[in-house]
Amino acid sequence: MLGLFAACVPGALLVVEKSGSALSPVPLVLVILAALAGYLVAVRAVIRDRFGPSPRRARLLVWAVAAGLFLGSVAVLFAFRPPPPPLTRMSGVRDVAVVGFAAHDGRPDKRVLTDVAADFTHAMAGRIPTAGAVRDYTGEVSLPLTQLEDGHRDALEHATSRFADESDAEIVVSGLVTTDPAGQTTLRPAVYVRADQVPDAPELASWFLGAPILMARGWESAQGRAQLRTELTRQVGALAQFMDALDTWRNGRPARAVRILNGLLDPTRPSGTDSLVPLDLLRLFHGHAAEAQALGEPAGGRQKLLLQARTDYLTIDSDSAAGRRAALSLQYNAYLRAKGGPQGCKPGTVNGRELADVSRALRGLTQDRRLGELGRLRATVNLAQVEQCRITARLSKDNGAVERAVATALKVPDITGSTEIRALAASIGAVNAQGRNDATSAIRYIRLAIANGQDLQQRAVWHGLLASWSLARCDLRTGRSATQDALAQLAAAERAGRTSAQLHQQYERAFTMELSQAEKRCGAVGQKTR
Repeated sequence: MLGLFAACVPGALLVVEKSGSALSPVPLVLVILAALAGYLVAVRAVIRDRFGPSPRRARLLVWAVAAGLFLGSVAVLFAFRPPPPPLTRMSGVRDVAVVGFAAHDGRPDKRVLTDVAADFTHAMAGRIPTAGAVRDYTGEVSLPLTQLEDGHRDALEHATSRFADESDAEIVVSGLVTTDPAGQTTLRPAVYVRADQVPDAPELASWFLGAPILMARGWESAQGRAQLRTELTRQVGALAQFMDALDTWRNGRPARAVRILNGLLDPTRPSGTDSLVPLDLLRLFHGHAAEAQALGEPAGGRQKLLLQARTDYLTIDSDSAAGRRAALSLQYNAYLRAKGGPQGCKPGTVNGRELADVSRALRGLTQDRRLGELGRLRATVNLAQVEQCRITARLSKDNGAVERAVATALKVPDITGSTEIRALAASIGAVNAQGRNDATSAIRYIRLAIANGQDLQQRAVWHGLLASWSLARCDLRTGRSATQDALAQLAAAERAGRTSAQLHQQYERAFTMELSQAEKRCGAVGQKTR
């Protein structure tokens, strides 16, 4: 009888869940506790009526058997519970998931916050880049959002990371709501951004809180709710635009990235709309995009864009989170201006004094703990770049500084955002090794750069170097393969609008001529040897 009673409630719950009505953890535990209370009363009655005269050991044995029966039935329930239905997976590249809002003081009612989340989701749908979508997951997922105001967010970070992976959301939106005794409501936006979406802006990775949004009246005011929704929509929309600008810049379209960032920096925009993206961070990446755009411009336009980027860096508050990064960017900007043009670091084409100053500044930044591990890695690679430029321009002798800096950069453990920097370090090491007539190391380094790099134009250049160095050794097989790979990268860059058809044809003629000359030279060498 006790076994039947013990299995009754868990068995009924199992039937309910198998039929498709999955219970959330809280009601499930409450039902089990209620069943346990009734079960304890039944066991006590059985022991009193049937085992009253029995020895104490017998009564304890009955209690132990009854407990085992109940625990066993609950274990069966949890072992055979159907898994929760999978979350709806979004398929865009800038998707926003709304997970609801948490009340700081128990007010307002949870149903009101659910309605606000749905209202915000609807309003947000037209504000993000066209490749993304917005979805409300308030009823499908429960995150410990109250940890947003705590110093320790481990449980929240872990749960959100798992949710983002399952839903494939790039941005997760929530917020903390408080209502003071006078009825004024404050919403503090909370946003989670996946680290892989902002490898160049770690300040925006994981959860962070925006500036408070005030609502003069309570939630019963339709006008107040509309104003709050509009402001939150603007802030999250600006964040999505900023992430789109970063993605555009990384994928070799700096002019378009500059246009997006110009809109976000427009002084006529309403105040507070960009509080989720610090102004200094906008200026930092506006400078980065302008520098990237400068590389494809003639001399006059190139210097103008580089000076514009320098102005961006100088306006950044040195005490802000982006301040140290701006200090590093200023040195790289000075390096680009000292080179003078796209022709490289040929003798007589660079500003030697400026390069020496940049080198000294970068040595200090490689030891600056405030830069973080990724910043110090970038400073180390930039130092190798500057020193290699000085060697190529015959302003200094190769004293091993480049080789040591490259080795240091390649030993740094993998961290988010380090792959492209390590690829650049390997390419610098390749050029340095070739200058020392160490062809074996040069080819090993350039293969490492190709294996880690993603930029189409850079990979085309690196494949071209591999082809040239291989043909110089009469390795025709590798030379032909690398030449074809270089042309394939250039063709892809042209289709993506990242290089011109004229440059593609120019490189194609140069590669074809070099291969033809190598085939004649290496064939003649082979005949003479025989």
